[in-house]
Amino acid sequence: MHQQRFRLGLLLGLLWLAVAPAFGRKGPEAERSARATSTIDFRANCDNATAQYDQEINNVRARLTTGGDVWWDGSNGRYIIPKTPPGVPEVSSIFAGAVWLGGRDPGGNLKVAAQQYGRGGGRFDYYPGPLVPETGTIEQDTCARWDKFFTVSGENIRRHIALYALAVERGEGELDPADIPKDILGWPATGNRFFQDIHKFSLPNTTQGLAGFFEPGEQNGVYEPEKGDYPVIEIRGCLEDPQFPDEMSFWVYNDAGNVHRESGTERQIQMEIQVQAFAFKTSDDINNMTFQRYKLINRAQEDIDSTFFAMWVDADLGCAEDDFVGCDTLRSLAYIYNQDELDGSTGITCGGIPTYGDEIPIIGIDYFRGPLNEFGEELGMSSFTYFNRASSDPAPPQGTTDPQTAQQYYNYLSGRWLDGSPYRFGGDGYQEAGPIVRYAFPDPPDDPFGWSMCSEGLPPGDRRTVQASGPFLLRPGAVNELIIGAVWVPDQVYPCPSIRRLQQADDIAQGLFDNCFKVPRGPDAPDVDWIELDQELIAVLTNDTLFSNNAYEGYSEVGLGISDEDSLYRFEGYKIFQFSGPASSLADENDPSKVRLVAQVDLRNGVRRVFNWQALNPDDGQTPTEEVFFVPELRVDGQDRGIRHTFRITEDQFGQGNRRLINHK
Repeated sequence: MHQQRFRLGLLLGLLWLAVAPAFGRKGPEAERSARATSTIDFRANCDNATAQYDQEINNVRARLTTGGDVWWDGSNGRYIIPKTPPGVPEVSSIFAGAVWLGGRDPGGNLKVAAQQYGRGGGRFDYYPGPLVPETGTIEQDTCARWDKFFTVSGENIRRHIALYALAVERGEGELDPADIPKDILGWPATGNRFFQDIHKFSLPNTTQGLAGFFEPGEQNGVYEPEKGDYPVIEIRGCLEDPQFPDEMSFWVYNDAGNVHRESGTERQIQMEIQVQAFAFKTSDDINNMTFQRYKLINRAQEDIDSTFFAMWVDADLGCAEDDFVGCDTLRSLAYIYNQDELDGSTGITCGGIPTYGDEIPIIGIDYFRGPLNEFGEELGMSSFTYFNRASSDPAPPQGTTDPQTAQQYYNYLSGRWLDGSPYRFGGDGYQEAGPIVRYAFPDPPDDPFGWSMCSEGLPPGDRRTVQASGPFLLRPGAVNELIIGAVWVPDQVYPCPSIRRLQQADDIAQGLFDNCFKVPRGPDAPDVDWIELDQELIAVLTNDTLFSNNAYEGYSEVGLGISDEDSLYRFEGYKIFQFSGPASSLADENDPSKVRLVAQVDLRNGVRRVFNWQALNPDDGQTPTEEVFFVPELRVDGQDRGIRHTFRITEDQFGQGNRRLINHK
């Protein structure tokens, strides 16, 4: 992965004076059979999950839910990217997703826990809350209390760390709980003595732990925020250098709270699943990514054999009717792209659902980590399969549609079609007589000699994907991880697009995972004080010496993946912009109708220009190649005259006629 080789200029965007004054869907439930159930819902059993939350710290607005499914609200896809301001139509790249689990007990009986569209009809396999470790059970009131999200802000964590460091410096040793942000004080981590006062119920006592945290002082395994402990991303192998994102949500669910109405299986697995969903706000591809880490704890008292874990995704890229799917086996990456150059079943229309029109992205799901087998070996993506919505036009073969029974779910989990037949190379993977394969459509869409939906000329349709790991033996008490990332790149060239741009973004995501999600933050933006004069504003920039990582303008940080002689990002200067309104951002920097440069200063140190390395592919679109060249892209052309901290502003760059500022406006 290539990073910026020259000194990093801080691009500071200021919005001043320029304050500008649910859609329908395909209805997957309608096509499912009216499967009757003979199970009885006892009052002591858990109620269905109801809590929902929008994760939207960066360019994605992703709906999270507490019932095992994510990215939708029970009716509509809610993985909105790019994130739009209120009142602007939202286009979703994913409709829904969920973790699927399956295996067999010692008697050979099938156990499955999965989720598709049951939320729309009140059918769930998963219920909120942690299980009792000794019995693998849960009470109704416990489910109800845990039907919620615990969300923490990265900004609050940074301030908390700085305040604790100041307390230690002063010899105080502990923080006053009143000075600790509530999201940190109430984090559901093991032994947190403040949790019950904030949330009105107690934490369970579990040796496998709850939400991840770091202890900068005494390592006693108990979360004590007054002693500087703070929330972190809990990843196996990353405890020595734990990281935290710009926003993180934690919740817990299980498959033992009630009957399995979605998959129809009669036997519960007794799996407790703890989830961390997190994202980072950056100025690069990471700004278009979200991540989820699932911690799966087997609370059953018996082995589960022939076990599979999987991530199921229904990725409707705008319109659901014209999606193609494929995979990159080297990257464990599933991706979804459009069938043609217009997003929509007929042109850019899609039954009232907003589409991407002729600016169509590609989205991928990277399967970073799978479970451990009984020998402690980590399993990667052992199969990539897909299936079709039954009501697609033209109608797909009957053996390739949505599962409705436990056996059919398990067939897809184990890399087979709905009817148990294997995937075969060629065509749609079902109607051909080619060799048996574990990965469908592993070649890029722009490879005319490879096996892809595009090269096969398949009809458009609504597809779902399954990335699975297995089979393995799941022991009682086993703790596993399943970690995924959603990677998105905008406006690709269709039809049969290249996936090289997606692969480049995914390599950044993979590097981030490999580095325990340590993101080079860049220098913090300074504080800005405004002095109002007659038709004039004075902006005064300062950097807080306690909370800012650019105190005394001395920021430097090792860049992700850099190994050159000078491997540091360094602060170089300020650029101040005016935006045309709240809908504009630095992503519009090259559009003078939205963003205009007001002032620019840089250090007097012999460095005048700042470059980024831009990845370019030299092919002409006719001869696909994996070769990529990196060329310098000029980002800042400075004057090398030194830093100023006061700026005199007398004009509104977007004013009509006379641009002079108007007092009190």
